[in-house]
Amino acid sequence: MDTGRKRALFAPAATLFWLVCVLGAFSPGNRGLAVAEAGEAAKDVTPREVTLTIFARAYTWEQEAPWKIAKAEIQKRHPEIKFKFVEEGFNYADLRSKFLTATAGGNPPDVVQVDIIWLGEYADGGVLADLSDRLQGWSEWPDVVSRFQDGARWKGKSYGAWLNTDVRIMVYNKKLFRKAGLDENRPPQDWNELYDMAKKITSPPAYYGYGFPAMKGEESSMRFFGMLYSGGGQILTDDMKRAAFNSEAGVKALQFHVKMIQDGIAPKSVVSGDYMDIDRAVFQDKFAISYMTKTLGLAKALIPGLTPEKFKEDFGAAAIPKAPGGKRSTMAGGWLLSVPKGAKHPDLAWELISIAASADTQFKYTAARGYVPTFYSLMKRPEAYFKVDPFFNVILDQLPYSYFRPGIPQYPEISAAVQDAIQAAVLGQASAGQALETAAKKVNQLLGP
Repeated sequence: MDTGRKRALFAPAATLFWLVCVLGAFSPGNRGLAVAEAGEAAKDVTPREVTLTIFARAYTWEQEAPWKIAKAEIQKRHPEIKFKFVEEGFNYADLRSKFLTATAGGNPPDVVQVDIIWLGEYADGGVLADLSDRLQGWSEWPDVVSRFQDGARWKGKSYGAWLNTDVRIMVYNKKLFRKAGLDENRPPQDWNELYDMAKKITSPPAYYGYGFPAMKGEESSMRFFGMLYSGGGQILTDDMKRAAFNSEAGVKALQFHVKMIQDGIAPKSVVSGDYMDIDRAVFQDKFAISYMTKTLGLAKALIPGLTPEKFKEDFGAAAIPKAPGGKRSTMAGGWLLSVPKGAKHPDLAWELISIAASADTQFKYTAARGYVPTFYSLMKRPEAYFKVDPFFNVILDQLPYSYFRPGIPQYPEISAAVQDAIQAAVLGQASAGQALETAAKKVNQLLGP
């Protein structure tokens, strides 16, 4: 008899034997034993333990969102896992140094909070995992404002989901507008209108029409860059190998500031102190117009008993005036949540991030702290943020017009060179063109051949 026929003949017998065994096990006499054994087996199955380590800014642990919500949800999704969370909170400088040290030592966290200006350095240094496929497959990714999708990319790859951002808007003093006979509900739309209105308001030394930071500090560069982009310029060339801020657009932006100083519309004191001094001065009736990231919160710290209603009566907010014939633009910063390369649990780390950076959690986080979200769906909910800032709709409206600083290792030195140029020009030590050319030479040396 051939093998095939033997198999055919014995198959029914084998099947019958199997059925007898199964039915016997679940006969009235044996059913209880089978169930008991199954129960004992279930009791022996204990959740495996997983430790997830998170490096983040210390303040992010202070409210329910993002981390408490994310931790509870991921535990709910995975009852088979007993999670332990190592929560590391740092100040700004320590977050970067501690992360790089841990990574160099072969012990990176599972999740790390990343300043957008660190992205290029981290990506080129090979310390972040490429999350492109995960983000593209994330159901919430299409809801992220396209500018911010781009901002999370470096050299074609995406490295994180946004936790929050900040954008700059124009804030103005309606009391000073009224005093000058200007329409308090019609702020300037472009640089020409800004100049004319600010000049009409100016009454030195009591108050000035326009305030901008020209001291050595990052905010000086940020506000100049916003005007640079409005005129069609950019900070570096597309390949990030050469300076581009010394273009015609850059010269015109810096010349605008120089003219404000020369014509007495802004005081020379803007070259010293802290940029927050200028922002505060708008709410102290010393400057009529400035650009800033927060409004009501800052004003309440200066004006006792200030209500949102009184705030809207005395102050206004609008998009930053654009270059004549130019486009809307503003500068944005903010934070990503990323998975380090070499993380022990990359899949669970990404899942935790997808919860912490979801629209629902981001709403709770940003509304609690007065930060700016990055989702289109949240842009449609400005009323939810009005308790924090009655002009939050203005802030949200600027998200599609946001630009980012280049996230390369040399950026701090690039910014310092630009700050030197701004200060030299407004102090009359060099023309706007000369000052920017000097800065460009420094930057090109930094970036190499």
